[in-house]
Amino acid sequence: MIRNLTLFAVTFVAGALIALATRAAWFDPHRHAAAEPAAGGEYAPMVSNPLTPAPSSASPVSSPAPTIPATGIPASVSPGAATAPHAHHGASTPAAPTASPETAATAPVNTVCAICGMDVDPKLPTAVYQGKTIGFGCKMCPAKFKADPDRYGPYYLRNEVIKK
Repeated sequence: MIRNLTLFAVTFVAGALIALATRAAWFDPHRHAAAEPAAGGEYAPMVSNPLTPAPSSASPVSSPAPTIPATGIPASVSPGAATAPHAHHGASTPAAPTASPETAATAPVNTVCAICGMDVDPKLPTAVYQGKTIGFGCKMCPAKFKADPDRYGPYYLRNEVIKK
């Protein structure tokens, strides 16, 4: 039995080495590659970028196009063209929310849920412990807190995760 397994392993390894040597000998990574362009020839652009200046045929070496300060946009491009795709980014931006006294009073005092250790999810309901609002990290935590608030409450107020 051991003789058969040894013979199989030796034959397998020999076959693998022969296949590897054959593939290495026939491997030609540049077989399908096109020839390089003749001297002075141009490569085709790999990316279509409308903001790239067109090559100048008058002088082979050209100076960089003047740019608009603080933006890096070429001066030859009209300002409307550069901002048109992104015009919606600031047009109707809502004002930053201001903290009203009602919101500040209901904002959780903790940023981490003491039971599960996750960040507080503002979409979940909150609870009040010793006059302070507490936030939870998952849907399971409010029920656990409600069952034993004196166990979990101090950890919430210190913004710590309870050690299990």
